Amino acid sequence: MKVLKVIGKVILILLPVIALWVFLAAFPMNYMDGEYSLYNQTKDYIYGETDLKPSDIIVLGDSKAKSGVLPSELSDGCYNLAQGGSTSVEAYYTLKNYIEHMGVPKTVILSESAYHFSSFDGFWSRDIYFGFLNKEEAIEVINQAKKLGEEAFLNSNGEKGKLTLLEYRIKSPTKYMSALVNALKEDRLTINRSSYEDMVNRKGFKTFVSWWPTSGEYDMESLTILQTLDYYYRKTIDLCIENGIEVYSLNMPLIATTYDDCKKIWQPFSEYFVQLKKDYAGFANVHIDTEFASYDEKYFDDADHLNEAGAIVYTDSIKEMILGEVEQ
Repeated sequence: MKVLKVIGKVILILLPVIALWVFLAAFPMNYMDGEYSLYNQTKDYIYGETDLKPSDIIVLGDSKAKSGVLPSELSDGCYNLAQGGSTSVEAYYTLKNYIEHMGVPKTVILSESAYHFSSFDGFWSRDIYFGFLNKEEAIEVINQAKKLGEEAFLNSNGEKGKLTLLEYRIKSPTKYMSALVNALKEDRLTINRSSYEDMVNRKGFKTFVSWWPTSGEYDMESLTILQTLDYYYRKTIDLCIENGIEVYSLNMPLIATTYDDCKKIWQPFSEYFVQLKKDYAGFANVHIDTEFASYDEKYFDDADHLNEAGAIVYTDSIKEMILGEVEQ
């Protein structure tokens, strides 16, 4: 009897923990912060878990691309799958899963900023935290970074590789309690649902208004192209070649106010694309932009992201080029 009482007490003590664990795993829309709904909507779409039709043109890249290419301005068959904080890692797996579940698009627009060639940025804080990458994909990235000697860059915020991955995979409360506590201050479910629907209605397009007083390029001291991110950028282009997809590697406009001061970054970054263009010179379906345009600050919401007016101007500037290739 004493043993049964002890077991009963242990179960009673564990019930709240078990309930918390179940809640964290089953109801992420209720407590997740940041850009969860954006990543979640993209994941649902590329895995064919929505009623949305496949798109002829898809956009891959970071937040600059997400706010820079306006699907409604480009084509009825365009969908923006770029994500805030993402790198070529997300671009590759987004395209790979899209092809597997939605079919092969005609055209891919690919764009990553200089910062997202020198930092894994959202790998842990978004990809793994939000469950955007599955276990196998995450392990592939971890192993590739280790193989290229860049594990320290991947785990720059104290993460411990596969051990940290396991904590996120099992929805450990230690990883999600802060989001749960913060969710008590606002109705995250309503916010996330609204954001999710907005992504559907605008075909993935979103503007970003932040506090950043200077651009990402301005804040960088020098440009370092990480081998892992170069590997996945090329892997994305290679995937397009394998599937006969017209791919455009484009560079989002920089803000004019710091354009000259950022020359130390965009100039070597331009040289990277010059070399990339040479490497893919034999492929007629690969188009690589090597230049960086500057736009007046009136076209920006902050020092990095175009506002909607800027997105219209930029999208119009590439429209003839992209649609010209599609229509041939």
